[in-house]
Amino acid sequence: MHRPYNQNLNSVKWVCKFIKEKNSNSEISKSEFYIEFYIYIIKKFFNLYNKKSNEALTHGIPSFESIKKPYDALIGLTKERKKKIINDALFNRRDEVEKSIFSTYKATSYFINLTKDKLKFVDFENKLTSSGEKLVSCRSNDFRLSKKEKEILFCAIIKEDFNFFISLSLLQKIQNKVKNLNIEEIHFEFLVEKFNIKHFRYTEASNEKNFSKVREHWIKDLGLLDKNYNIKKTFLKIITKEGLEEPYREVKKLVDDYYKEKIVSKSKFQEKIDFFIAIYETTPKNELGFLSLQDIADQMRMGKKSFQNFISEFYESEKNKYSIFFNNVVQSISGKNQYLIRNRPVVNIRIKELNK
Repeated sequence: MHRPYNQNLNSVKWVCKFIKEKNSNSEISKSEFYIEFYIYIIKKFFNLYNKKSNEALTHGIPSFESIKKPYDALIGLTKERKKKIINDALFNRRDEVEKSIFSTYKATSYFINLTKDKLKFVDFENKLTSSGEKLVSCRSNDFRLSKKEKEILFCAIIKEDFNFFISLSLLQKIQNKVKNLNIEEIHFEFLVEKFNIKHFRYTEASNEKNFSKVREHWIKDLGLLDKNYNIKKTFLKIITKEGLEEPYREVKKLVDDYYKEKIVSKSKFQEKIDFFIAIYETTPKNELGFLSLQDIADQMRMGKKSFQNFISEFYESEKNKYSIFFNNVVQSISGKNQYLIRNRPVVNIRIKELNK
C-alpha cells in the first residue's frame, strides 16, 4: 500500500523553494506543475548525490541509482521531449529507465501532496501561502531542519492533523514501555475507539497504519520528544500559543486512559502469543503438519479453562495475520483434550503466516 504523504519534512521546503524560484509569478501552468517540479528535483538530487556519492543523503528520498537513470534520460532534452518521455514512462513502464521514472515521479508527487494537500504551505493555484512564505524565508540546509523551520512545520501539522499526530506522539512513550506491541496497530485501534472512527475499511486501515509510520518520521525530523519521550517544552508552548492547550489535555487523557484500559492487558496477551508461537515453531509436528493443542497447553502450563480462553482469543485476534487450520483427528487412546473454536471441537492446529 503506497503512503499518501512523504515521510521527510525537508520535502516541504523543497517544494516551497521550487515555487519561490520557478513559479512566483505563476509561470508554470497547473497541468505542467508536477512535471516541472519532478525535473527540478531530479537535477537537485543528482547534483547533491554527486557531491556525496558514497552516502545516503537522507531518509524518504529516491536512491542515487534510481535518480541517475531519469537524469541521464531527460536532462539536456527539449521541454516537449522531456514531457513525452515522462508521460510514456508513467503509462507504460516498459524498461528499467521507465520504471525508474515512474517510481521517482511517484515519490516526488508525495512531496507536493504533503506540502499542498496536507499541510497547506501551497494553495490550489500553486502559490505559497503565508506559511510557505515564512518557511522559505528561513536560512536553510537542504537536509537539516533549522529550529525555526521545525517550529513552522510543527505549527502547520497541529493545525491540520492535531488529534492523529499528537496522539501518536504521546503513544511513543508507551511504546518505549511496552516493546512487544506494534505502535501503528495501537494507534489505529486507539483512533477507532477513542475518536469513534468507525468507517475504516480494510484498505483505509492499511493506509492509516502506513500514515502512522510517516508521522513517526515527522516526529523524529522535528526532534519533538526529549530523552524521556515527552513532548519538548518548546513545542508545548506552540500548542498553547495556537490555542490548542485544552485539546492537548483531552488527547493526553485519552491516551493515558487507553494505556490503563487496553495496552497493559494487550501487552500481557501478546507475551502469551509470542510464547505460543515459539512453542509451535520449535515442537515437532505430525505427518500432516499439525500439532496437538494439548501439547502446547502443557508446555505453556495452562489449564483447560485458561487455555480454552486463550486459544479462542488467539484465533479471533490473529486470523488476519496467520492462516490457522484446526482438525479434530485424535486417537481414542491418546486422551488429548478437545477445545472449542467457534463452538467447533478441535484437537490439533497448523499455522502459516500470511504472505509467506
